Amino acid sequence: MSTDPDHREYLFFFAIFGSNTFLAYPLIPLPPNAPFVLKEATDGKGWGAYATRPIKKGGLIMAELPLFVINRFEDLNEDALRMIFFHLSPRQKEMAGKARDNGGRFFTSFTAWLIQNSFNVDNKGLGFYLVQSRFNHSCQPNSAVPHTDLENDAFLKRTALMDIEAGEEITFCYQPDLVSKTRLERHDQLWFECRCECCTLDPAASQLSDMRRTFMKALDYLAFGALRDGKIDTSEHPLICDPVLKKTAENKTLPITSQFVYNILHMAIAEHEKVAAVVIRNLSPNIHGLANCLKSERNVRIANHALKQDTWLKRLDVALLIFGEPDESDNMVNQEICNIRVARMAEYLKNATS
Repeated sequence: MSTDPDHREYLFFFAIFGSNTFLAYPLIPLPPNAPFVLKEATDGKGWGAYATRPIKKGGLIMAELPLFVINRFEDLNEDALRMIFFHLSPRQKEMAGKARDNGGRFFTSFTAWLIQNSFNVDNKGLGFYLVQSRFNHSCQPNSAVPHTDLENDAFLKRTALMDIEAGEEITFCYQPDLVSKTRLERHDQLWFECRCECCTLDPAASQLSDMRRTFMKALDYLAFGALRDGKIDTSEHPLICDPVLKKTAENKTLPITSQFVYNILHMAIAEHEKVAAVVIRNLSPNIHGLANCLKSERNVRIANHALKQDTWLKRLDVALLIFGEPDESDNMVNQEICNIRVARMAEYLKNATS
C-alpha cells in the first residue's frame, strides 16, 4: 500500500464515498424531474438507469455539465490525473468518489476512474460526467449521446432513440461502430462481457444476428467503395467476395440507383436487427442526398415514392425497381464520393500518427 499522502487521500475519498454501492449511487444527485432512477437490476447485471415514466422518441432524457475537462489526450497519465483530482473542490471530490466500477468495486487507478466516467469533448479532450456514465451499454440501445463541444459549454445531452416505457432500462452504445460487428468482435472491442439482449441470444439466433451485422458492413462498403477509414479491404476474406462487384464499388462506377438501394437495404436489415435508430444518423443524409441527386425522371419518381413508405422493408420493395439503372448524374456524384473517401483516408492517417 502506498504511503504517499496524496494517494491516501485519493483512496480515502473513493473508499468513503464509493466503497459501498448502496450508499454511493443513491446519493448521486439527479437533475430535477429526471425521468429515471439509478437502481440495481434484478437479473444480476449491476446498477443502471431505469425510466420512471414513458419517454417519447427524440425526447431529452438529461443534460449534464462535466465535473472537469481534460483538453489534451496526452494528459491521460496517473500523475496528471492525480493533480486534477486534488485540485477539485471538496464537493467535487465527494461527487467524483461516487463513481463506481459498474456499481461494484471502487477504482484503484485514476486512469480507469477517468476513462469509465468520461465522454469525448470537442474531439480533443475528455469530460468527466458522473450521471451520464451511469447508463449501461447495449448493442441494441434505446438512447444516444451526440457529439459535444466546448463552444456549447460541454453540455452532454442524452436523447431517446425510440419510445421508452416506464420501468425499462435506458441504455446506449458505448462505441457506435459496434452496430456492424459480430458478437465476438464486439466483445473483443469492449472491456467487459456484454449481457444485453442481443449478446445473450441462443446460438442459432446469435449466428443470424452476426450474419446480418456483417452484411450491414458489406453494404456500407459497396455504397462507400471502401472501409469507413477510407482504406480498401485487402484482407484474405474480404467483405465483398465477388471481385468484379468489389472493384466496381472501389472504382466508384456503381450507378447512384444501386448505391441508393444498398443504403436502403442496409437500413432494412438494421431495422430487423433493432439498431435502425443508431444507423439512421449516418445513413439518412446519404439516402436523401442520393435521391436528391437523381436526374432521370423515372429514377426521381420511384426514389421519391420509395421514401414515402412507412417501413424500410417497404421502401426497399419500391427502390428495387430502379436498382442498377443508369442516371445522368452518376459521374458527378461518384467523383464527390471519391473526394470524401480521400479526405477520410487523410484524416485517418493524421489521427494514426498524432
